[in-house]
Amino acid sequence: MTEKNSNQFSGISPFKMDISYVEIDSVSPLNINDAHIHEECEIYINLSGDVSFVVENTVYPINPGDIIITRPGEFHHCIYRSNAMHRHFWILISCRDNEELLDMFFNRAPGHGNLLTPTSDNSLRINLLCNALLSPDSSQFEKYKQLFDLLSILRITADNEKGKELSVSDSLLPSDIAFVLEYLNDNFSAEITVSDLAAMAHVSINTLERHFRETLNSTPTEYIKKKRLAKSQQLLKQGFSVQEACENSGFSDYSHYIAAFKRAFGMTPLKYKKQFSRQG
Repeated sequence: MTEKNSNQFSGISPFKMDISYVEIDSVSPLNINDAHIHEECEIYINLSGDVSFVVENTVYPINPGDIIITRPGEFHHCIYRSNAMHRHFWILISCRDNEELLDMFFNRAPGHGNLLTPTSDNSLRINLLCNALLSPDSSQFEKYKQLFDLLSILRITADNEKGKELSVSDSLLPSDIAFVLEYLNDNFSAEITVSDLAAMAHVSINTLERHFRETLNSTPTEYIKKKRLAKSQQLLKQGFSVQEACENSGFSDYSHYIAAFKRAFGMTPLKYKKQFSRQG
């Protein structure tokens, strides 16, 4: 009797990939200093620059060759430490129904395991693959291969770094900021003032606001608003009404919520909800 080995392949859902090479400094009007979220998986590959990277309530130190990965809905942005030229690759991959294929983005807690540091050999390979992906001469088949080669290297790097956590000194966070970010991670939708946060962190309001500006390029009030907006996006995607998204994410003023959402994302919550529904 002949034995046959088989393994079913479930296939890949249609997806899009966008890649950019960026050279920018801290004062450029094109720079995204503000916290933002995407519907896609993001890969940020640092080439140069005096920067760190915030994901949720974690601040990662960044060196040339370091990579940050984020999944849909993860709150993140870059912080400039000086006006040195910031060179990086930026990749967005639509991921709906491909979550299993992109499990390194999803099989971790938000704000944990975002930083990948490949070996020097793999870092060189990643740069070559990114340049190939940017080339207009590559065929569609070649671009698919280059992308999956890149993802394979990132997966190996992520597997090698499982279990690693930033130490307090590596996280670049003053103790009051670390406490407040941890607290707000679970309580951002509650009614709370900056004076409440300062009292809980055992610092003055001025000290807390100064540390927020120095560490996160934000104020406590702005940070809370960004967290609430990100939560409201998730609620809208899940089918909640605009009113429900407003109330359940911590906004007490409906008209203020509409205006803040439009400033942050370029469309009203209702338009965003309808746009996402059409994609379903």
